[in-house]
Amino acid sequence: MKKFDKDDVEKIYAKAKKLHDEGKYEEALAILHDMQIDNLPMEKRWAFYEAKGMCQIGIDKIREGVENLRNALFSPEGMPLLSQRRIASNYFINLHYIDGISDKDMFDAHTLYNQMFLKNIAFPHKKQAKMKLRIGYLSPNLMTHIVLNFAIQLFSAYDRERFEVYLYQTGGRHDEVSDWLMNMTDGWRDLSGLNAHEAAQKIYDDGIDILFDLAGHTEGGATLQICAYKPAPVQLCGIGWFDTTGLSAIDYFLSDNYCDPPENDALFTEKLIRLPHSHFCYTPPETVLKCKAEYHVHSPIVFGSFNNFDKITDEMLRTWKRLLQIVPGSKLLLKNVYRTIDRVERMKKRLLNMGFEKEQIDIRPGTASYLDEYMDMDIALDTYPYPGGGTTCEALYMGVPVVTRYGQRHGSRFGYSLLKNMGLGELTASSEEEYIRIAAALAGDRELLEGLHASLRTMMQKSPLMDARGYVRDVEAAYEKIWKEWLNS
Repeated sequence: MKKFDKDDVEKIYAKAKKLHDEGKYEEALAILHDMQIDNLPMEKRWAFYEAKGMCQIGIDKIREGVENLRNALFSPEGMPLLSQRRIASNYFINLHYIDGISDKDMFDAHTLYNQMFLKNIAFPHKKQAKMKLRIGYLSPNLMTHIVLNFAIQLFSAYDRERFEVYLYQTGGRHDEVSDWLMNMTDGWRDLSGLNAHEAAQKIYDDGIDILFDLAGHTEGGATLQICAYKPAPVQLCGIGWFDTTGLSAIDYFLSDNYCDPPENDALFTEKLIRLPHSHFCYTPPETVLKCKAEYHVHSPIVFGSFNNFDKITDEMLRTWKRLLQIVPGSKLLLKNVYRTIDRVERMKKRLLNMGFEKEQIDIRPGTASYLDEYMDMDIALDTYPYPGGGTTCEALYMGVPVVTRYGQRHGSRFGYSLLKNMGLGELTASSEEEYIRIAAALAGDRELLEGLHASLRTMMQKSPLMDARGYVRDVEAAYEKIWKEWLNS
């Protein structure tokens, strides 16, 4: 069997990476298939594992992909530190797609991250009272992105007598929304092209008092790598990330009483900030104004999910199959967030292989006008253990009731928090059996379905989920509280 030298591996890795970046995951895996790990130089094995893992994730083989990312992390010989940090963040994200990971195992995995920053030298900070607190928001997604639907009020409705706000864009992506944001706050900084230390220096030089990382381990954890230098004396994470960061430089994590009951303190390395209502404040996109929103109950009933297909585990599909069996003639509509047809075909194949009937399913790729298609379903089915956030809010705003299942950790309780804040706790389930029972009962009550579709938007607008003034007031009160805690520490 052929032995590969360092140059061979680098050429094959570069080719596989190019195919991965082009979305040609199966072609990349075919190239990697013949490379047996025992025949690779020790210092290149991590790269093989990472490439294979990311390609497997790309074709919805999440468990296999996560295992290979884990293999990469535990094959550190020859691995650059920046690669190790990136792989760790991708590993943490994809762990959340897998059912059956215990809360302790999830927490323990994240705590490994801090070990990758022990040699960092933090910026020094002098304690002093301020007339105005300077808040910095750090994100790769200061553009058209779902995270902005939850963060925009923090940029537009803040108290300018008590706070200054600076926005830090790290992703190198820019659109007309970015142009709009640039003129909204007291400062805008484009950090793309800078390394983590250089970016942290920019934030430090701006005199930021509280830095809010809106991304966490997404996008390879690039924002956390900046936070690791402690450019602000007080740092927190949340909104765009849904678990502990594991990084000691992050002091707080934004949450609420529904997402994190008291016992969840032990699942975070950060101190939890529990807002009195929702830690999400939803602002719908302007495209919703163009939607017709004409709904009538379907016969037979149509269940649906517009969540990322990566969130749909085999366990979830088996639950939905049982539900369709209980509700005679019912159908399942799945629409992906991505527009690629190959993902649609893979999902169809998964469903048929699991025993779904062809006439029961309607699988669609992502489209720009997807909001109109919420009218094609009667009941939205949330995913578990990684529920929807933006998709759940979109469904509710379009008048579609959502049935969600929740677990213990923060990342499994988005739907629970959203529905509880709307006064719809009866649509939340703590088990598979309860989830099926709630969805089946709702499907059997056509009058209730008509009523919910007619009233959900108004309910949402009057709830804490869209109370922008109350939300920003609660967050700003939290900022002042944690600033005082730092001054008095």
